[in-house]
Amino acid sequence: MTKEELNPLDITPAEVKKLRALKIKKSEMHLHKVTVLQKLLDTSKIRAMELFALSEFQSIPSIGIRFAHDLIGMGYYSLRDLKRKDGAKLTDQYESQKGVWVDPCVEDQFRLVVHFANHPNSKLNWWNFTPERKAYREKFGYPSTRPKKPWFESAQYQTSKQIPAAHEATQEDLHKKLKIALAYMNKHLEEKISVAQLAKIAHLSQYHFIRCFRSAYELTPLQYLTRLRLKQASLLLKKSDASVGNIVSRCGFENESSFIRLFKKEFSITPIAYRKEFGKNSAKPGL
Repeated sequence: MTKEELNPLDITPAEVKKLRALKIKKSEMHLHKVTVLQKLLDTSKIRAMELFALSEFQSIPSIGIRFAHDLIGMGYYSLRDLKRKDGAKLTDQYESQKGVWVDPCVEDQFRLVVHFANHPNSKLNWWNFTPERKAYREKFGYPSTRPKKPWFESAQYQTSKQIPAAHEATQEDLHKKLKIALAYMNKHLEEKISVAQLAKIAHLSQYHFIRCFRSAYELTPLQYLTRLRLKQASLLLKKSDASVGNIVSRCGFENESSFIRLFKKEFSITPIAYRKEFGKNSAKPGL
């Protein structure tokens, strides 16, 4: 199965070219009405709806393209469609549709998108809904019809299956090499890490490493590393009294201004405001 078959909603090179000519960023497609996108890109209504949805869903903090694909696959093309939905019921529907039970964080993401549909200026991320999900499932459990097969046995979630290679054994070997690089990232977040260094650790050329990494994780190695660092920084802001300067060095950012810029881009809020809102000394609860 090719990557195109796994991710049929990917934006095509032709669409990227049209967007560039129109000076529209992929992340800003949802700022235009579907009818406008359809006319500008000279495409079908359903394709314009898909592009709108891909952009809008990924505008939510901590929601990536894979989950955006999943929402579209369930028939949702905008946050407006999710406004009156229930995160738990959406999870049950999703599991039934996929025929597998999913990682609990998927339910946290469903809860987040429903919350965001009703509170568009929210600064919450999917992990902020973990306590709510745990409390709900402890009280109500799961449907008796819940699938028995785990999500990680589904091809969609086997990252090795998305690595471009002719043979399964080659995919598995490349995946193991990528995981070595991932483990290094997690253990050395505070250090300066280059793509060349990661490729060497994985015993791959830089070109092959980047290509395989993007296919498996839908991010470049440095984008993935930045996400790891930002998540670690958010946890330190919530659970510690460490200064922003200390967090910058502990999480491997070049300088404080760069950290603040990246943090605000990812979470739509400054680090200081995030701590005030969600830190251990905040007046508000976690949700």
